[in-house]
Amino acid sequence: MAPKSDIRNKLVQALDVDYSALSDIDIRSIEDVIRVFFFMEEYLGFEIEKVDLDNYQFFSKDKVYFQERDLKNLNSYIYIWQQQKKNLLNAKNDNEEDSSREYDLWKSRFPRDIHNYWNSLLTRIDDHYIPLVTSLEKTKSEITDSSGFVTQIRRLIQSGLEFTVSSELRHDNGLYLNFTFMISDLLSPKSKEVETQFAEFINMLNTLDSYGIVIEKTVLTNPSGNTITYHILHNALATKRSLIEEMINFESNRESMSDFNKEMFDQKLNEDFHRYNIDLTEITPYYKQEND
Repeated sequence: MAPKSDIRNKLVQALDVDYSALSDIDIRSIEDVIRVFFFMEEYLGFEIEKVDLDNYQFFSKDKVYFQERDLKNLNSYIYIWQQQKKNLLNAKNDNEEDSSREYDLWKSRFPRDIHNYWNSLLTRIDDHYIPLVTSLEKTKSEITDSSGFVTQIRRLIQSGLEFTVSSELRHDNGLYLNFTFMISDLLSPKSKEVETQFAEFINMLNTLDSYGIVIEKTVLTNPSGNTITYHILHNALATKRSLIEEMINFESNRESMSDFNKEMFDQKLNEDFHRYNIDLTEITPYYKQEND
């Protein structure tokens, strides 16, 4: 018999495990996929040998099982699982059964403990930057158009903070512009300018949020470290991805470029600002209504 939700919730609290550990397997999410892997390990001796963060070769490219964002979560889960198994089962312990029990306990608490860890990283970022953002809100003028948005991103690039930019089409609601940072670079910024410009980036996202633009955050753990991605749901801003990538490439090669090439790039950027500028305060309500 499967217990009802209220009874199951009490069992979850009493046993100190994740809700999914007491639920039937129904493969609707990435977390369900990992639970299937847990059973494969237990009954079939399933082992993880390598985590490939760039390819998802066990999924057919002809069929869409999950969205790209879900697959990135899957890779992160598998990497953490691989590390936890190695650390918990290989830990020096006089009692082998205790090590095995700790590993089984970790699996029973999946994904709760991982999400708690990721939320703790979000809290650390907030604790570090909220005071800076609060001070900026009093003095910084608000971003109202796409040119102001791109200008702020360029300042972030020029500060020396490394990040990647991508776009993502989701089947449910629209096109996202994504910015991914290493969390270690944010919590231990290499300069005051990096810290200031990232605070201004957060302040800009808060402004976009006040216009009704959807802003989401995702934390992942990979071999290179922990990352945070800010997802901005806005079709028009997402078209700025290639321009932002050009700015990143320009700044990384700036020292070796001639003055002529520098001036040509700045001229082209200025022309793009005026030719393709978008009023974010006007277009967003119509865009949001269309997606709703």
